[in-house]
Amino acid sequence: MTAVVELTEAAPTVADVVALADGAKVSLAPDVLALLAESRAVVERAIASGKPVYGLNRRLGAGRDTAVDPSEFAEFQRRTIANHRGGVGEALTLREARALIAARLIGFTRGGSGVRPELAQAYAGLLDRGVHPVIPSRGSVGAADLTQLAEVAAVVTGAGRAFDASGAIVDAATALAAAGLSPIELAPHEGLAVLSSNAYSIGVGSLAVTEARSLTSVADLTVALSLEAVAASGPAGNLSPYSALVSDARSGPGQQASAAAIRAAIWGSVLEQPDRSVSVQDPLSFRSAPQIHGAFRESVDRAYSELDRELAARTDNPVVDIASDSMASGGNFQALPLALAFEALRLVLAHVGSASERRAAAHSLALAPARAAGETRVPGLLLYSAASAVAELRQLAAPATLGITTLSGVEDHATLAPVALRLLQRSLALTGEVLAIEALHAADALRVTGGAPTGAATAPTYAALDALIAQGHASADLVPAAQNLLATQL
Repeated sequence: MTAVVELTEAAPTVADVVALADGAKVSLAPDVLALLAESRAVVERAIASGKPVYGLNRRLGAGRDTAVDPSEFAEFQRRTIANHRGGVGEALTLREARALIAARLIGFTRGGSGVRPELAQAYAGLLDRGVHPVIPSRGSVGAADLTQLAEVAAVVTGAGRAFDASGAIVDAATALAAAGLSPIELAPHEGLAVLSSNAYSIGVGSLAVTEARSLTSVADLTVALSLEAVAASGPAGNLSPYSALVSDARSGPGQQASAAAIRAAIWGSVLEQPDRSVSVQDPLSFRSAPQIHGAFRESVDRAYSELDRELAARTDNPVVDIASDSMASGGNFQALPLALAFEALRLVLAHVGSASERRAAAHSLALAPARAAGETRVPGLLLYSAASAVAELRQLAAPATLGITTLSGVEDHATLAPVALRLLQRSLALTGEVLAIEALHAADALRVTGGAPTGAATAPTYAALDALIAQGHASADLVPAAQNLLATQL
């Protein structure tokens, strides 16, 4: 049975965006349809009043004080969409495209856009009927994701391009007809309203932070497996740094959650034996894992919070306000807090990856004699791939959001949130690779030493990794397979 996400006046969530990206249908509740009608009525009254309003009866950008004659309204909407189709680069994946459309549709339902209910229904139709616009990934500078949203609007109006069921690119009219949909003509103000959103950063960002949250658990599980590995070959694996006593002494919620997750993963293992001979202190990459991963967890929580704020907000420019029966120009499209959350995540991922590579290096060094004797199964130079990934992670951690001057000297500062997001996606992929390489080294070390993890999560994880390694995959296939395996163990 296909899931359905009902959009109501209640605050939407990241989970709603992810569900729609993954194929759920969408339903607009009666209260939302009523809100859309009220919002549109404000726009119609603004048209009738003749009061100057940006993007309604005044032009855009440098032409913001030039009047648009009512006889030009229809053509102005068409030109607005055509002029903003300036994106370049590879197309968004179908899942990313759906996330973007979902985020813009959610924005409509907050009441600040002033679009007609039928336009919102047209966007819902793209999701429900599987019409996926071809959306170039680059072009937005984070002052509303104009270029990406212009491609969605072009398809809705029958002028763009979309993927058909086979993945081939067809013109929008063909794609709409195949889905049983018809193009819609934009009403006054809608040409700007469909563009006035950070829907790429919000939609695709929702996918990224969901992946990041899963990766926090993978990171903790990987550390637990590494602890099993070092304990099997000597007195390493001191559990004191993961104790509630240490975590509570600092009281950071991320650290407390990470330490608890690691303790849960090794519950029932030999690491917990009170009479085990153990070193008083392990290297920092081991004993500081709860602090590093705790910072990761807290950065993910911050990104979730910013996304939830954006999803619930009215960020349109101009924003339609039903209570005051007005349209007000503003800068709510400058989602700098969200952009900075993406920046922070990239920085903390560099720390997570760096510590993971150091633990993998410790395993690799311990495996050197066995490797020389031909007793290992994981290539020694797989560690080089981890080192290469960490070098890239460090570069990706550099700031991307410092604004630049853009078109016409009017739009003279931007957040560059989409750039920060694309770099975050790359950082997530690289960190996942590094953690998988660490886990593979830990599994190889356990096999060589004859260790048999008995921890609640480490035992089944080791068994699955050992079986995977035994299949003899090339490293290029082994690492992504290990990434998938770790995710399924959560």
